[in-house]
Amino acid sequence: MNRKTAPNIKDAIEFNLQLKPYRHFTLDNGVPVYCVDAGAQDVIQVELVFYAGNWFEQQKNVASTVNHLLKNGTSTRSAFQLSEEFEYYGAYCNRACHNETAVVSLSTLSKQLPALLPVVREMITDSVFSDTELDIYKQNSKQRLQVSLQKAIL
Repeated sequence: MNRKTAPNIKDAIEFNLQLKPYRHFTLDNGVPVYCVDAGAQDVIQVELVFYAGNWFEQQKNVASTVNHLLKNGTSTRSAFQLSEEFEYYGAYCNRACHNETAVVSLSTLSKQLPALLPVVREMITDSVFSDTELDIYKQNSKQRLQVSLQKAIL
């Protein structure tokens, strides 16, 4: 490999991109489901996608703040207890907020899904945004902004 010579540039249409086939069905409550069978491992990733991104905000930063704080406690579990629950089952729960959507994803062994889906449901439907957690989030956001601004100056 000669690192002094730039590689050939390919046009995106030249790639032979083959997506895995998927199954589409609708639940009894009207929710569309797209299922990709990606192999023989006994793992599953569930992504809940909501039309709740930045585009839908009435006030700036509400969508991303709420999305971030989903794992910071419910009326029956603290942030620590939620984290412990996912860790106990070896699962990973993530949140993301985009322009048009907010996503909650759960990656776990298939056999643990029945135990973890109620926890995810509780996070989404019974979140409690305590003043303490909100103050911590604000402080961390300010610190991240200061670091980003310092990086931009350097």
